[in-house]
Amino acid sequence: MRECIAAMIGIPEGIILVLIFGIFFVVKKYVEKQTELDRLRLLNQKYMADVNRVKSDAREHTSQIITKTTEKNVKQSMLFLKIKKIVSSLDPQDICNSVFDLLHKELAVKKACILLLDSKTQNFSILSSLGFNANEDRDVSINKHEQSLIGLAIRSNITVDINSVEKEQTFLRLVGKGTVKTIMAAPIHHSKSSEIMAVLNICDMENINYSNEEKNLFNMVTSLLEVALNNSLVYENQIEMSEQMSQETEKIKDIFGRYVSAQIMGEILNDPDALELGGVNKKVTILASDIRSFTKMSESLPPQEMVSMLNDYFSVMTEIVNMNHGCVDKFIGDAMMVLFGAPIAKTEDCFNSIRCAIEMQDAIKIFEEKWRETKGADWQFKIGIGINVGDVVIGNIGSSSRMEYTAIGDNVNVAFRLESIAAGGTTLITESLYSEVSDRIIVEKLQPTTVKGRTQPVQVYKVIGLK
Repeated sequence: MRECIAAMIGIPEGIILVLIFGIFFVVKKYVEKQTELDRLRLLNQKYMADVNRVKSDAREHTSQIITKTTEKNVKQSMLFLKIKKIVSSLDPQDICNSVFDLLHKELAVKKACILLLDSKTQNFSILSSLGFNANEDRDVSINKHEQSLIGLAIRSNITVDINSVEKEQTFLRLVGKGTVKTIMAAPIHHSKSSEIMAVLNICDMENINYSNEEKNLFNMVTSLLEVALNNSLVYENQIEMSEQMSQETEKIKDIFGRYVSAQIMGEILNDPDALELGGVNKKVTILASDIRSFTKMSESLPPQEMVSMLNDYFSVMTEIVNMNHGCVDKFIGDAMMVLFGAPIAKTEDCFNSIRCAIEMQDAIKIFEEKWRETKGADWQFKIGIGINVGDVVIGNIGSSSRMEYTAIGDNVNVAFRLESIAAGGTTLITESLYSEVSDRIIVEKLQPTTVKGRTQPVQVYKVIGLK
């Protein structure tokens, strides 16, 4: 065969043989290569399958971890919100309801109660409950001497739980005894006296074989309840004291306000320590007013009618003084002494005093017309006003048993001297006051006047009006 092929193509037989072996060798190597590639492909597929399985397992495990973590975070967040609700409330019933909600959802508690100590009977009765009926709520009354687990908790001032008691043969006889069943019970203490004021008692729960973690949660809830109830108690006491103080203050204001001005009363109430004898030097504007011919007027009127007229007059004048930020220091018979700048100083004290005087004189005209309707056309009611500004001694003057907030000094005397020489319906002021408000008022300059107590004449101005 080889010879025929070689003869036909003219190629030596040896070369043909080499070519045949070469082709066979190449084919064999190719087949071996393909076989190796197929083996590697299968190994690769297996490897990829293993990798995918590992990835899938890792994803599933990661998903489980994330789910568990999320559930744990959500649970912790919910627990935090419940805790916050307990400690942020000041209403006892809301506090109790929040505690029961937490115990029910976290410990599967089905029945529980919070017992409050009655200070008179020294018995514990139900403040709030979970799973109790109305009769149970009303009838439960526990004495600290009761032979039960809750009685043990009260007497020993410790937290008691049934699992721990069952390990202590000494107290095993108390299990299941008493007015209410006890699985866990803990005393609640008053923050100030550290005395027991209440007891938190779990009567029934789904899993009696609770864990240490669940027991710790119960202890935490007990601590929260103690804090919340004490906060509520403090808040109630503060409200009660505040209401009582408010009533007393209003009563004092009502009585005290009839004898002193609102400003003086406010200063004393804000600083009771100020009620001490003594005074300070202070620049004050003093307004003195007096009814002209009052003695003659009082002789023609019955006493009751005279008092009624004075009360009416002083009420109107006091209202005007208050509107102009003055302080009525005292009434002296038919005279008034008004201070501007004490006890509270204002930048407009000097001007306010003059505006007040003008308004007082205007009001007197109306007051005079009112009384003319009953006293006749010849009836006259006039006041003279004197105003001065300067340093005075101001403070509580008198004795330790009877003191008066007032101003004394030469500048007070000058104001009254001006008032004494002021004709009815006029207001006189000093040079020192005029210099403070000269650009805002219209005056008539009078001749210097000698006043009692001063050797030098005093320059006086008659107030005409405001600019």
